[in-house]
Amino acid sequence: MVRFIIPVLSCLFLLSPVCFAQVSYGGMPLPEVVTRGADGGDTFRPEEMSAFDVAEELRIDSLNESDLRSGYRFAYKFVTEFNCDNSGMSFVLPDGTRVWRLGIRSAGALSINVLFTEYELPEGARLFLYNKERTHILGAFNHLNNSELGILPVSPVRGEELVIEYQEPADAPFAGRLTVGEVNHAYRSLRGDEPKGNNPAQDFCMEPLACSSGDEEVEAAGRSVVLLILDGTTACSGTMINNTANDGKPYLLTASHCINKNFTITRETEFDRIAGSVVCYFNYNSPLCTPILRGAEEMSVASARRLALNEKHDLALLELLEPPPVYYQPYYAGWNRSERLSPPFFGIHHPNSSVKRVSWADEIVLKTFSPKGLEDTFAAESHWHIGQWTAGCTSSGSSGSPLFDAGGHVVGGLTGGFSDCDKPTDDYYYAFFKAWKPEEAFDKQLAHWLNPSSGEVLSCEGLDPYKKASAVRLSNVRASGRAEEIEVTSFGDSCFAEAYRVTAPATVYGAYFVTPSIGTSSNAGLDVEVRVYGGTNKPETLLYTETFRPTYQNRVKADATFTETSKPLNRSQESFIRLAKPVQVNSRMFFVGCKINSLPKGVSFTAYSLPDKATAQNTAWLLAGDTWTEAGAHLLHPMRTSFFIDPVAYIEPTDSIPFPPIAEDGDAAYIFIGADRKSLHLLLPEGVENARLSVIAANGRIVGQYPVPSRQETVAVTLPPGIYVAKLVYGDKQHIQKIVL
Repeated sequence: MVRFIIPVLSCLFLLSPVCFAQVSYGGMPLPEVVTRGADGGDTFRPEEMSAFDVAEELRIDSLNESDLRSGYRFAYKFVTEFNCDNSGMSFVLPDGTRVWRLGIRSAGALSINVLFTEYELPEGARLFLYNKERTHILGAFNHLNNSELGILPVSPVRGEELVIEYQEPADAPFAGRLTVGEVNHAYRSLRGDEPKGNNPAQDFCMEPLACSSGDEEVEAAGRSVVLLILDGTTACSGTMINNTANDGKPYLLTASHCINKNFTITRETEFDRIAGSVVCYFNYNSPLCTPILRGAEEMSVASARRLALNEKHDLALLELLEPPPVYYQPYYAGWNRSERLSPPFFGIHHPNSSVKRVSWADEIVLKTFSPKGLEDTFAAESHWHIGQWTAGCTSSGSSGSPLFDAGGHVVGGLTGGFSDCDKPTDDYYYAFFKAWKPEEAFDKQLAHWLNPSSGEVLSCEGLDPYKKASAVRLSNVRASGRAEEIEVTSFGDSCFAEAYRVTAPATVYGAYFVTPSIGTSSNAGLDVEVRVYGGTNKPETLLYTETFRPTYQNRVKADATFTETSKPLNRSQESFIRLAKPVQVNSRMFFVGCKINSLPKGVSFTAYSLPDKATAQNTAWLLAGDTWTEAGAHLLHPMRTSFFIDPVAYIEPTDSIPFPPIAEDGDAAYIFIGADRKSLHLLLPEGVENARLSVIAANGRIVGQYPVPSRQETVAVTLPPGIYVAKLVYGDKQHIQKIVL
C-alpha cells in the first residue's frame, strides 16, 4: 500500500493546539482574484497525492467484511505534514493580514478530508477549506475551535482538489500553528443520495424518525443518536448518554469495533488517535415521514477522548472535547442496566449513514454472539439477541447505535448481525448491564463514568443539557398537521418571509429551510440572503442577514467522506443555516425569510409551502417592490399558506421576563454586515432620521464616509477584506462597532 509522507514542520505564523468542534463560524474566503494574483501568476500548483490501486483497496475491504455492523471503509489515508514552511504559498495583504494558501489534489477522489494534527489559532485568525470551484466551502474555523488535544478533524470536501486558506491579522497575539497530518481520499460512496442510499430496499423498509412524531420517548431518544465518521474513513452510529450526576458531560456511547476497525487495531495509542478524529453529526433526519428527504447535515462536533473501551463486550465510551451548542438541541439519553426489561424495544440508527431510521422488536434474549472469523472475541452470554424485528432491520453504518426499552432508556449497543429487509432477523446488541462493570479498571467499564456517586443505581433518566435555557424549533408547517402535503409554490417575488409570534423576547440561532431542487448541482451564481426581521404585524426592521450557503458532511454517490461545504441544491432536502451572531428579538412577532439577489439562468429558488387554505391563518409574506404583502393578498397568486422555514430560538420564560413596554430598544443604534460583506445595514434610534457613517481602517485612517438620511438604510461599501471600525454619529451621540469585511 502506498503512503505519501512528508517531514513534519511547524508553521511560524499558523496554528497549534485547537479545538475539535466541527462547529464553524461563518464568513467567506478571500476573493479568487486576490489569492491568484498574490504570487504574481495565475497558476496555483497543489500538492499532488501519489496514485494507489483502488481495486486492491476494494478487494481488501471485501476480505475484511464480517458479521459486524460497522460502517464500511470508504477512504484511503495519506500521512502528510504540510505546513506554511514546506508547502503552499504565503503572502501579506495591504492591511497586514498574513495569508497561507495550500492546495491538495488526489486524482479521482470523490472527496477529500483532512486532519490537522497541529492546530492552534490566535483570536482574529480564520481558516477555510473549499474545492477548486468554490461550490463547497467549510469554515470559518477560528480560535474557538482550539482544544487541549491541539488537533482538528474536518469534514470532507467534494472533488479531487482541496484548497486550505489561513488568514491571520497583523495584530494577532501570537503566531498560529497549523499542520495537515492526514489526507483522506474517498474512493467509494459513503452515504449515497437520499433516499436511495446504497441499498434501496434497506432504506425504504426502515421508517425515518419523523414517522414517530408525537411519541415523546422516541423523539427524545432520537435527539441523542448521532452519525459518526471515524478516522475520516469509516461510518458508525452512536448515542449521547447521561450520567447520574446530571452534569452535562458530553459522553458518547458506541461500539469498540468502530474504534478498533473491526479488531484490526490493537495499539491503545491508535484507539486514542481514532477517538480524536471522530466527527459527530447531530439531527441528520428526514423532515418528513414520507417522502423521505435528505436531512440537515450542518450540525457537527469533532474530536473526542477515549474513556473506556472493552473489546470483550464491544463497549466504547468517549467524551466529546466540546459539548454540542444549544441550537443543536442535543439530548443525553438515559439508561437501564436491569436484566429484566420492558418491551417494546426500538433501535435508532444511521444505516448506510443515511438519515435516522427506527426499528422495532417485541422480544430480546441474552445470547452469545460469535461472528464468523471472530468466534472467541466476545464474552459468553453478553449480547441481547433480536430474533425477529417487527418493523425495520439494521445495516452497515448502524454499528454502535443504541437499543432502547419502552421508556426510552439505553439497554444495549449494536455489535452486528444478519438482518436485512427480506429477512429482518438475528441482530446482536451488547448488553448494557453486562458492560456495566465487567472489569475493575476504569477504562474497561461504564460504571465509573456513568455513576460517579458509586451508589447502587439501576437506571438513569435522560437529560436536556440546556434544560434551563433550551432552544426550540418553531414550525408553522408542522403545527398545521399537514406537513406531508407540502408543495412547490413560486410567487415570482425576490423576497419572502415566514412570520412567527412569540410570547416573550427570543434569541434566534438559525433556521431550517426545507427546499425543493433548484435543478442544478452547482451553486455558482446563487446569491440568496437569509434575513431576520422584527415587526408588529409585518416585516418592518431588518435585524440580520446571512448568506444562504448550507454546508454539509455529505456521502455523495461516489464519495466516502463527509464535507462541511456548500450543499448542492439539486435535490429536495432540509438545510440548517446558522446565524453567525444570534439575533435578539424584542417584539412579539419576527420573520425569517430569504432575499434573492441573483440566480443562475433557468433556476428558481423558494421553500416548500403548504397548499392553499391548508393552514387556518396565513403566515407567509412577500415583498413586492417596497411593500410587504401577506401571501393571501398577493395580486397574481393569492393563497393562505406557510413556508417550510423553521427558526431555532430560545424564548424567555413569560413569567420571569415579559416583553418591555416598547417593542424594540428605541434608544439603540445597530450596524449589521450584509451577507455579501459589501454592504452595511444601519438602524438608527427612534426619532433619529439623519446621521453620518465613517469606516476606519486598522491604522486609524478613515477609508469611507457615507450619509445616513433615514432611520433605516443600507450602505454599499467597496473595501478590501479586513477588520474595520464603523462609527455612526447622530446629534451629540455616536455608536462605534468593530466590523469584519
